[in-house]
Amino acid sequence: MRLALAALPLVVLTACAPEPGRQADICAIQALPARPGVDAFGIAPDIEQAAQTRGDVYGPGVLPGGGIRWWGRCPRQADTTDMILIGPGPWALTKGGQRANGRPLGYGTCYHRDDGAGWQTVACRINP
Repeated sequence: MRLALAALPLVVLTACAPEPGRQADICAIQALPARPGVDAFGIAPDIEQAAQTRGDVYGPGVLPGGGIRWWGRCPRQADTTDMILIGPGPWALTKGGQRANGRPLGYGTCYHRDDGAGWQTVACRINP
């Protein structure tokens, strides 16, 4: 009985895991060296609003009813990423920032595009 209760969170997270194709995209985005909230370069494309209204949202945990899905297990990820928005189209955004003792020190967004040959970071900005 204890083993079943201990395994329950793993079963729930596994059931919420992204489909294999989407998991591959999430892991490819997570493996990019850009760190949201830290890096600032390039010109941010005007896709933020579309991504927030029409994109799929992934995070490190599950928020039932909140629209955030678990991003699954990836071997690498930026230490500052709190959230990934995928879509619309070939776009993905990573959002997050550095923390000290749980307090955010800054927040930012990195913009990634799948050009057919894989995911590339186009720009990162620090939110004002």
